[in-house]
Amino acid sequence: MTFVIGDIHGETRKLRQLINYIQEKDYNCNLIFIGDYIDKGNNPKETLDYLVEIDKDLNCVFLMGNHEFYWMKDSPEINKYLLNYGGKQTVKSFNCNTIKEARLLLKNQYKDFLANLVPYCFFENYFICHSGFKQNRKTKIISEIPIEDFLFNRYDFIKSNQLFQDKYKVIFGHTGFYSPYIDSFKIGIDTGACFLEEQPLTAFCLEKEFFLNSNGEVTSLSKISNSICPNIIRSKPWQEG
Repeated sequence: MTFVIGDIHGETRKLRQLINYIQEKDYNCNLIFIGDYIDKGNNPKETLDYLVEIDKDLNCVFLMGNHEFYWMKDSPEINKYLLNYGGKQTVKSFNCNTIKEARLLLKNQYKDFLANLVPYCFFENYFICHSGFKQNRKTKIISEIPIEDFLFNRYDFIKSNQLFQDKYKVIFGHTGFYSPYIDSFKIGIDTGACFLEEQPLTAFCLEKEFFLNSNGEVTSLSKISNSICPNIIRSKPWQEG
């Protein structure tokens, strides 16, 4: 079976629990990670180390998140953004003092991992990317769409009633909900594991269409109402104190 895993943000303990539950369902599972592996939680480096290890044994696809995208850039504005949105936790986990110092270590120690991040992937009738897609893009030639268009979407995308390329239902992360989001056009799997200690990390099984989280809870897609939008979590990451 193939599972798409939501935003981890340094929550290594919840990630390990989730992988254990997934492997109880299918030991030789395929995994697609939606991006945002670092920042906010207190173990970004340990998270990366764990992902590198499981990639040796399992068939993994790692998508780019907006946080990885920004860590690969370097400007005063981007550095300020990272410090305001969880980057301090990554700096701390690398035993560094500055964003610049941590960025250098990140690029050197995880060069191969970062080089292999992809902007999106397809699975049958699903299109999987970090944050959905921009609604005003007219081109249907996917190679012409800049990666940023899949990384920073939120409210306009969530309110939209549009399949990707008028064909594919979208699976996305980036926006932390208290529970998985579903409607006829999209599925949101970021359940805000980094924001509240009790919030789980969530995965979605593509073939059998059920959610599985790091608490071991299983919920069929058909059991969730698509007429109610779950609340977006608006709190400071719990690991930041």
